[in-house]
Amino acid sequence: MVPPPRRHGLRALEAQRIIDGLALRLSPSVAAGLIAYSHLGSIGDALIVFASMLAASQLIVRSHLPLHLMPASRLLLGLAAPAIGALIAWMIAEAAGGGYPPSQYEAIVLGAWLVMALAAWIKAWLSGRMSARVAVIGSREFAADLAAELAANDIEIYRVVGWLGPRGSSEYRRLRWFGGLDEVRSTVISERIELLVCAPSVTDSEGDSLNEVCVRIADQCLDLPVRLIAANQLYEETLGHVPVGTIDAAWYRYILHPNFRAASPLSKRLFDLVVGAAVAVLSLPVLALGALAVKLGDRGPVFYRQRRLGEHGQAFEMIKLRTMRVDAEPAGPRWAEAGDARVTGVGGLLRRSHVDELPQLWNVLRGEMTLVGPRPERPDIVAELECRFPHYTRRQLVKPGITGWAALRCGYAGSDLGTAWKLCHDLFYVKRRSILTDTLILAETAGEVFRDAHRAIRAPGERFLIGHEPNG
Repeated sequence: MVPPPRRHGLRALEAQRIIDGLALRLSPSVAAGLIAYSHLGSIGDALIVFASMLAASQLIVRSHLPLHLMPASRLLLGLAAPAIGALIAWMIAEAAGGGYPPSQYEAIVLGAWLVMALAAWIKAWLSGRMSARVAVIGSREFAADLAAELAANDIEIYRVVGWLGPRGSSEYRRLRWFGGLDEVRSTVISERIELLVCAPSVTDSEGDSLNEVCVRIADQCLDLPVRLIAANQLYEETLGHVPVGTIDAAWYRYILHPNFRAASPLSKRLFDLVVGAAVAVLSLPVLALGALAVKLGDRGPVFYRQRRLGEHGQAFEMIKLRTMRVDAEPAGPRWAEAGDARVTGVGGLLRRSHVDELPQLWNVLRGEMTLVGPRPERPDIVAELECRFPHYTRRQLVKPGITGWAALRCGYAGSDLGTAWKLCHDLFYVKRRSILTDTLILAETAGEVFRDAHRAIRAPGERFLIGHEPNG
């Protein structure tokens, strides 16, 4: 066995964790505690402020969403953590009978925000200058697809440098072949690999299963500073989606595990009613102007009703402001697309501003839809998609939504491949749904309200999404 190397300094993954903890949690809390001591003059009160800020900042790492892909949510949590921490500290002080006026905490919150902003800038600057070297256990094609997806999403923390598995060639699309599974230990040492990624359905030359391959890697690398992760888990944590072709029994085990906690139906319903009613009241003037514009545009009907499938496949009528010509589908249903010629002039404006979606708040209040969830599809289209894409019906485990993770990240489907891309994100949401998740998605949606929901999307190749080449 090749002896382990001597460690010199921090490696990228370890350094990233330390920087993240300092930038987002420890440094703002320490700053808040010091400012509290200077303002309040009590070590006890300063410690309470420090502890409260540190506890509140855990929201940033408990959202179960890839915040690096969500700038609005990242900003929201960054602003909320110090404010919540200050509120907790004030309530504790009030309960102890030695409270201070709320105005005394303003400087504490502002100071924490300034330190957090500076620390976040330093974190971004440092993160862009360090990346973990990644080797894929699998085929060269899979390794190249993974490298392409990381680059397309500007994920700099991981850098795929090669693969261990079938050779094919010694180099492929700037990636190197490091040998078979027997060379994993020597490769980790010589190439300073920090992360090994197991491709889906990987087997070695002896036909061993994925679990057996992982056992062999562990036997060789447990004493080395390297980590091992399955590809679908990496996609979820880093890219915010679950490619359909990588779903295995682990996905179902997670959903069925006794510790799995999604938002309860009651809390989800209360959230929809309270937030949905508030948004409906505030948006009534905008909806009225949109309806008037549609009517004046071509004298046709204002609303468009369409049969869609909801939770557990139950059909309902979804309501929207009409954005297409009255005779838009003379030959039956067809995909909408970016720059669709059937969209009226008024309809284009309504789509870009998402005002055409506002009538669906009525569906939410009726309990047919929810604010955040997978977008509902037509029954005839669903029947076709269920035959083509495995696991498609899993998105119907929850109510369809006005907005959602897939709508936010992918725009409009526009094709079968685009639907598969959205399905990858819908399955991610089904697995990680919660009230906090819904709140962050709504915040992110508000930040992108003027992006066209029917814009063209960038989707990976079919091999990456569903595990084989087109027509394969």
